[in-house]
Formats: sequence, C-alpha cells, structure tokens
Amino acid sequence: MFERILTIKYNNLKNSFIHLNPKCLKTGSYVQLTYGDNKVAYFSVSASVVGTDSDCCSLNSAYSKILGIEENELVTVSEISNFPTVNRMTIAPVKAHEYEILELVAENIQLTLLDQIRVVNTGQKFIIWVGSNISVGVYVENVEPKTPGVIDFLTEVVINPNCDISEKSNLLTKPQLQKDDGSVFNTEKLKTLISDTQTDIDRHFQRFTKSNKDVIRRLIPVNNLPLTESLREQCTNYFNAFVPKESLPKSWSDTGFMIFSIKLLSTDLSSDNKIIYIKLCIFDKAYEPLGNNLFVNSIVFQQFGSQLGCRVVLSHVQEKPVVNEITVHTKKNYLLKVEEKFKQYLVKYCDSGMVLNPNILIDIGDNIKCSLTFSPAEAKFCFVDEDLVRNCKFLVSEGTVTLVENTGSLQNSRSKFEENVANFKDILNRITSVFSATKNSWENVIITGRPGTGKTAFLKILNDKLNSYPNFIFTKTIHCKSIKGKTVDSLFKLLSTTFSELVLYQPSVLFFDDLHLLCEPVKGDEAAPNSIYSNRVSEMMHAYLGMVSRFNQIGICATAESTSSLNKNIYSSRGSHLFKNLYSISDLSKPDRIKLIKTFVEQNNLVDVNFDHLSIKTEGYVIQDVVDYCKKTIFEAHKDGCDTEKVTVRNEHFERALKNVCVLSLQNVHLHSPGPKDFSDIGGLHDVKKIFIESLMWPAQYPNIFAKAPLRLQSGLLLYGPPGTGKTVLAAAAAKQCGLRLISIKGPELLSKYIGASEQAVRDIFQKAQSARPCILFFDEFDSLAPRRGHDNTGVTDRVVNQLLTQLDGVESLSGVCILAATSRPDLLDPALLRPGRLDRQILCPLPSKNDRLEILKALSKNLDMSADADLDVIATATKGYTGADLQSVLYSAQLSTIDDLLDDCKEPLLEVRKSKITQEHLEAALGKTRPSLPEQERRRYERIYAKFQGGTTVDEFRAGTRATLA
Repeated sequence: MFERILTIKYNNLKNSFIHLNPKCLKTGSYVQLTYGDNKVAYFSVSASVVGTDSDCCSLNSAYSKILGIEENELVTVSEISNFPTVNRMTIAPVKAHEYEILELVAENIQLTLLDQIRVVNTGQKFIIWVGSNISVGVYVENVEPKTPGVIDFLTEVVINPNCDISEKSNLLTKPQLQKDDGSVFNTEKLKTLISDTQTDIDRHFQRFTKSNKDVIRRLIPVNNLPLTESLREQCTNYFNAFVPKESLPKSWSDTGFMIFSIKLLSTDLSSDNKIIYIKLCIFDKAYEPLGNNLFVNSIVFQQFGSQLGCRVVLSHVQEKPVVNEITVHTKKNYLLKVEEKFKQYLVKYCDSGMVLNPNILIDIGDNIKCSLTFSPAEAKFCFVDEDLVRNCKFLVSEGTVTLVENTGSLQNSRSKFEENVANFKDILNRITSVFSATKNSWENVIITGRPGTGKTAFLKILNDKLNSYPNFIFTKTIHCKSIKGKTVDSLFKLLSTTFSELVLYQPSVLFFDDLHLLCEPVKGDEAAPNSIYSNRVSEMMHAYLGMVSRFNQIGICATAESTSSLNKNIYSSRGSHLFKNLYSISDLSKPDRIKLIKTFVEQNNLVDVNFDHLSIKTEGYVIQDVVDYCKKTIFEAHKDGCDTEKVTVRNEHFERALKNVCVLSLQNVHLHSPGPKDFSDIGGLHDVKKIFIESLMWPAQYPNIFAKAPLRLQSGLLLYGPPGTGKTVLAAAAAKQCGLRLISIKGPELLSKYIGASEQAVRDIFQKAQSARPCILFFDEFDSLAPRRGHDNTGVTDRVVNQLLTQLDGVESLSGVCILAATSRPDLLDPALLRPGRLDRQILCPLPSKNDRLEILKALSKNLDMSADADLDVIATATKGYTGADLQSVLYSAQLSTIDDLLDDCKEPLLEVRKSKITQEHLEAALGKTRPSLPEQERRRYERIYAKFQGGTTVDEFRAGTRATLA
C-alpha cells in the first residue's frame, strides 16, 4: 500500500486531481492527503503530467488555495483501496450570484464535471471550470449513501442555490427502481428511466463531437480481417488505420495529409481520455461492406484498454509537428544495438510515411521492445519521412519496459473441434443469421441443453464468431450464477450499467449464461419469498430487456436447461415471447464421441485403442462427461509410469477410467442395480428371452445397422402373466444381459393427490430415462398406473394415461430408451397404450412346463450344496401348477430343513463351521409343506383372461370400471 511524504507543487491544469509520478501510483487510484493541522482531503490520482518527480505531487493552484495548501508544503499521501459509489450528491455555489452562471451553462457543467473531479466529501469545496476563462466555486452539501465517495456515470447530481429554489439538474441520472401499486413494476416509469439513460449517452456523444469535422467510428482489430498480402505489409506499421473508401468524408479525401487523432468515447470514468495519432489508409473494394468501422492494430486497443466495437472520435490533424530529437527508451541489454536497429526500422517505412506516438511500447525487430519520447515536448506525435531520418537526432536511454496487457476480448479462442460436435455448427449459422449486421431489427435467442452439453462453451464460440469478420459485433456476457441472490435494485443497476456500454458499442449482443438460475419458475406457493423474488426479477428483466433491445441494435442470447426451467415472465407457453428463437443442443452421436475422445488424447501415444468400442461404452455422455473421462484416462496412464514427455495410453486405461466416471446425466437419477443374474440364471421362458435379445441386445450391439432402418424400431414391451412367473426378475436379468441401465418404477409411486403432480412425475421419469440412456425404463404393476380412462372418480389416472401416451409416441424421440411394463391383468390397461408405436409387443410369461420347472430348479440350486441322491426331475414332475416363485420357496424350505438337522445334532454351545447337503428327503419334505400360490380355479381364471386378451376382446366378468384409483 502506497504511503509517502511528498512536496506540493502547483500546476495550472483545470481539474481537481492530484498528479503523481507514474511510478508511484497509476491513474484512477484514490488517495488521502493529510496536511496542516491534521486536515484531510481526498483525491483521484492522475499520472498524466510529464516531469513530476517521484518525491513531489502536483495540484491546481486555485484549488490548493481553497483547501489551504501552500506550495512546497510537505504532505502525507496514503493510498485508499476503494471508495463507495455515490448515488446522489447535492452541490451549491459558494457565492450566491454564481448560481446564475450555473443556470446559464448547466448542461456544459454537467458534461465537464466528471472530467474534473472524482472523489467528493460532505462539506468539500472545489472548482468547476467552465470554458477557458470562467470558473465557479461550489460546495458539497450532501453525499448519499456514504461520504466520502466516488461519482460515476450514474450518480445523480442536484444543484441547489443558496436561496429557496428547488430546481434540480441531473448530471447522469441513476436509474431508481420504483414499485407501483398493484404491480411489481410500473412500465411507464421504467420506460422513462430507459429513455433518460439513452439521452445521457447521446449527450456523451455530443461532448466529443463539437466540430462538424469530427467523425465517430467503431474500432475493430485489423487482424480480424482476412488480410491480403499488400494489406498485411501495411499492418506491420503499428499506427496505420484503415477505413472503407465509401465511408470516408469527401472533405478528407480531398486533402493530402491523412494524419488523424483518435480519442476514446467511454462510460468508464477511470479513462484518462488518451489521444493516439494514426495515419489513415483507404481500403480497396475487395471486402464486403464494412460499415462505419475503423480498423487498427491491436496496440491501440492495449493503450485504450478497450474492446472490439468501442467508439472513438476521429479528428483531422492539419499539420505535422517539428521533431528535432527522438529518445529511445529500452532495457539495458538492448542499449548497444537499439539505435542502429531503430534507424533501420525508420528507413523501412520512411518512403510511405509513418506515424509514431510517444510513451507507447513498440517492437522494432529482433524482439527489441522500446518506447519513445520527442523533443520539443509539445510534439504530440512524430511523422517519419526522409527529412526526419536525415535531420533528426537520436538518443538512447535505459528505462523500464512494461508490457501492457490487452483487456479486450481480441483473441480468437475457438477450439478446432467444437464447431463440429452435436449440432453446434447448425445453431451457429442460424444465430449469426439472426444477428446479421445488415438487419435493422434483431430477435432474441435462447439456447437449451442438459447440464454438461456445452452451453457455456457454445457461447464462447458464438462470441468469437460474432466478433470476427464480417460481423464485428460487440459482445458481453453475464454469468447468472454469480449474480443470483442479488437484490432487484442491484440487478437493475447492473443491467443499466451494462446496457450503457452495449448502446455505446452497438451493434452488440448480450449473453446470459444459465438464465434459469436467475429466473426460476414458481413452484408451489406463489407467496413464498423465493417465488416472489423470482417473479420480481423476471418481470423486471422482461420489461427492461424488451424495451432497450427494441430501441437499439442490441440482441439478447441466453442459455438455459430447458424452457420449463424458466419463469413464465421470461418464457411462457402462450402469448408474446421475449425470446422468439429457440434452439436446443442435441445429444452427442457416436461419431461425435469418437471425435471428442480423439481430440483430447491425440497429444499422447495411443496403443491398441478401440475407439468404436469406447463410443458404445460412452453412450449417453455429454461433452463434459467425455472431457472428464479423457482426463481420468490420462491419469490412469500416468499411474503406470512414463519416461517420456508423451504418456502412452492403452485400451486398458480407458476401461479402468470408465469405472470411475461420474456421468453428469445420471445425477439425480436413481438407478436400480440389475443384480448378479442374467439369462443363464433364469430357467425356462426361452421364447421370452429370445424376444428380449432381439429387441434389446441387438440394437445396443449393432447400432450402425439399426440406425439405417427406415422404420421406427419397437421400443415398448409388455410382459403379462400370472403372479410369480418371473416378470420382475426377467426385467433385471435383461438389463444385466444386455448391458443396459435399469430404472424401475412401481406403478403407484408416481401418483399424487396434487393436480398436475402425477403428470409432472411421468414427464420427469421419462426425462431421466433420456439422460440415463441406453437404459430400460421398467414399470412394475403397470395396471395400477394406467387403467382404462373414464372410470376414475378423481381423474388422476386418466391424466397419467394421457401423459404416458404423449411420452410413448409423441414428437420427442425415445432413442436409446426401452419401455418395459409388467402386469398380471393386461385387460385392465387402457387399450390406447397397446396400439402400434407404444407397448406394441405383448409377451406372455406362462406357468412353467415340466421341462421349464426342471431348468428353474437347476438354475436356483446352482449355488446350493445338493446331495448326490437329490433328484430334481422328480420334484419337477411333482410340482405341476407351481410358479417359479413357488419352486424357489421349495428350495428355501429344504435349505432350512438342513439347518434344523444340524441344530438337532448339536450338543455343544459352539460349533465349527459345517456344511450340510440338501438330500432328496429334504426336498420331498419341503414339497409337502409348500402349496402352489395359484389354486386351480385362479389359474383357469387367468388363462381365460389371457385367452380373451390375445383375441382382442374384453372380459365381461371383469368389466372395466369395477375398481377406482383413490389417488
């Protein structure tokens, strides 16, 4: 932190800044000055005065006398990290008669005040300079909300007389968010505030364009143009600027001396209004219409600290200054050769003429960087020609060379692969067409996509594309995650400040990243604090964004997870929309995943990597998942050790990493473990298992073949059969056998007593299935979830059935998701669910035959210790009418019988571990205790139901409507 005792020196500059040597503090810093009898004053620093010693500071002489500071007085200067922003300040003239001067030249005072003082304090006196000979002493009556503070572009300044006159004059009115009775915001008042902001910006323009000879241009980096050979040669001159011939004023083209000064128009009050001199060059007709732009070297942006699209005032210079001496400042190790190198640099460009500016770092070749100063000091620039090279004196001085960072977004960060994944390229082309610079009015755009699909990365690509040729559109991004929770007033002020810059730099586009975090939809109680906050923010943004973009060439582009995740004030299903163009980022295809994986690992040595296999294993991954997967793969490769710079990546590293990837699409998705059983652990049901292999396994194993199928594949299967025949077990085994994820839903768990909640639960579960694909979405006890419509007293299941029908064969594709439902009463289901395109394949799971029962017993007893005399064929013959669950119960009872025998033989309290085998006697005893779960009468009833179901008729005795869901 800077703190030093300095000597006061007077100057005649017409401002109230404190001027320090640039080595002490930079322009825009704030300091506290302690002088006299512990008196304190606050200043903003300006480091623009050349020749100020490091042990001195300089103040205006008149202002110093008002403060009571004498020249050569020793004062303590201490740096203050920051000051609060002043919302409102009230000033009055020190002398009553000077109020009339303030009234006569009020507008001029308003436009010049911000260039003369930044820090204000209650009770402070300072001078406002009006013109070249008039000054007015003023007194600060009040500062809100806190004193001392810093005035900025939005500070409200009220000028009061010493008498009771209540007229007020606004400098740059700060927008005040106002509530209105019966509404969150008053649209007319909001419109007035926006209009006032626009007027302030227009005044800001007028402040610089005092002469008809001055012209305002937008600055564009010349590197953004596709350069021709001749143009590339001219661009090596740092201070050459280029302008289209059709936009050049005739008065300029008539003159032979094409030297101009450029001065930045900025809403940033820390800007020191630096002037740079350039030589104007004319474009040929090889380019598309380039509009009202001025193309300059990136060094100009570095000096201004500005971005693409910033506006400058271009003023014609009538004559060149006389320069007798040029001093080259560079590092010590360049001192011996810098003079010769600098002369070569001048000779190279002296024929065509070149402009040089003082105190700007340039590269003169061989990576030698230096800055220049001219003599006499009044020379603001230097025009290099043959006479100057012959007659000028050159000096070399050792100095500190400080590189200036470019604060503008001038670098093209577009990745070489991102445009070609998913549907990025198509969306880019559509959006750039919407935001075409040749259109007078733009429509706003919203981009949706699941978490991790690359919405933020897409905005970066779009940002670069809009900045580049031939668009040259200024862009700014607001990350909604970082401003979530701010008050509505703070958000309004942020938007006002942002749009002031957007209006100044227009045509421009504002990006809102993750808008759904800021404008959330209202769920449940609308009187809840979160709901009220979300509604207020959304209504304010809808009104403000709509009005500002309507009156200016400003576009809005936002990203969100989905339109349903946005507040109804931002995006509703009916009525006019703030965002009229909706684009969704598609899921990654197999070629997309292969391309991404190769891109992230291609810098390493790849050995025996099967990318086709990896693309199948990463089905359902989003871009962020692929990035994480590749990082984990490279980490696994590093764990095996590497002696070279490039790590060797093998297929085994990908396989190990696959086990540790946390897939974003599976977050908040409750997956059920398929368990250890596959089809080999299930006896019987051969026809059913064959259908499962054809419908589930083949599409997963051979996606390329099935992708070429002209018709939509069957993706809905209905398992029906008596209870205990293995429908639920078969679903889990199918997921294990086919390598698919399993989402299991018990029918009643989706039902809710709240209106709309059941349908939302159905939509959510299908959305989760899409995120978890490839997967099986299994509905158990399906008849309780989707009975026939028209017979439910509450109407809940009717709406659920309607929602299921929409999800099963609606516009949205179910690619990668297989719907599997199980029921013992298919006749109770709504017939519309069984039509083609929905659950169009009904599979009967019958009671097992004798051979099936034998296979079931063998499968269930694989892990049991069976005696040699155990004859499962006898048991299979004796269990006619038993289901698979009944046979499992027989084996469990036999196993318990062996434990009973062990306990009977045990006489000691502790036994060593002993194995007991299941004998034929145990099996027969268990069979005698176990009865079939389906009596004969019940079996015949199910057979009759299934026979009529397969014939397409209903069952009279179980007529629909005999039961109603009470959900």
